[in-house]
Amino acid sequence: MSRSRADDRQHEVATAHFASVWRFLRTLGVPSHAVDDAAQEVFVVVARKLEKIRPGCEKSFLFSTAVHVARQLRRKHRLEVLAVDPDDESLDPVLHDTPEDSLGKKEQQDLLLVLLDGLTEELRTAFVLSEIEGQSVPEIAAVLGIPLGTATSRVRRGRDKFEERLKRMQTRMRGGR
Repeated sequence: MSRSRADDRQHEVATAHFASVWRFLRTLGVPSHAVDDAAQEVFVVVARKLEKIRPGCEKSFLFSTAVHVARQLRRKHRLEVLAVDPDDESLDPVLHDTPEDSLGKKEQQDLLLVLLDGLTEELRTAFVLSEIEGQSVPEIAAVLGIPLGTATSRVRRGRDKFEERLKRMQTRMRGGR
């Protein structure tokens, strides 16, 4: 591949997928202060391996790389779970129209992160890929390098655990125990 075609393809991949990789890293538990660097690392890996990535498979490669980058970052910083910071940035790097809209979305994102925080890394990753990123189970199996049945089980168990945590939180919010 010529240098200019490679540069064009790299630019297209980054333009098309940066926001989803950024959001995915954030939902995998990468703290807001480190997510920009983690996203950059994902795209550095893509730039090095671009010739080996089949056209049309870029998103799968990006998400697989993001899983590894997030895991390495957590190990490096010894972060086991995400601690939601009330001053934390939004999950989505776009600006909101009004302060009220921004606050409402921020509260929803904080709640999502708290709920995801209770899932193991394996369940969280499969759940996020399925429910937030809209990946199919075969795509999840490919991204994670696991058998189809394992991916199916992780998505189902992640969904069950997430729903269980949500119900408990709703009960507490209504004043029940």
